[in-house]
Amino acid sequence: MELKLTKAQYETLMKLVYLGNTVVNGFREKNPVMETDHLENYIYAKAADFGLGKLTVYDEELDAFYPTAETEDAWLAVHDDYINDLFWDELMHRLAERDLETRYGRDAVEAMPSEERGKLERELMDKLYAEFHQNGLNNLILYRPS
Repeated sequence: MELKLTKAQYETLMKLVYLGNTVVNGFREKNPVMETDHLENYIYAKAADFGLGKLTVYDEELDAFYPTAETEDAWLAVHDDYINDLFWDELMHRLAERDLETRYGRDAVEAMPSEERGKLERELMDKLYAEFHQNGLNNLILYRPS
């Protein structure tokens, strides 16, 4: 199979492969998914063929290609924005679930029709969004009952 890409498309592919492998292996200190590592290296190895060799460096000792520090910084900015958005979304979602279970009980929440549960969850998330948008984490306090 032959895949024809423009230089701009190949650069986008490099960024997507980097971001994808960062998600897959970013927190795996042990047992990384080698399939994605190998594909990432393969894509970087072909960068020079597209006139994009300046975006990568070759490590002879590891026999592998990596994005340059500048390239990685640019691509990580996209990842950082995603992680920030994910943090707030997950925090609001988990707090809303917790608050629903606190208010109605786990069994009652699980028995609710999905439309009703979703409506109640969205109402709580809207309140949390307004709070976090205005105050960030400043008013969030971890309460530990004694």
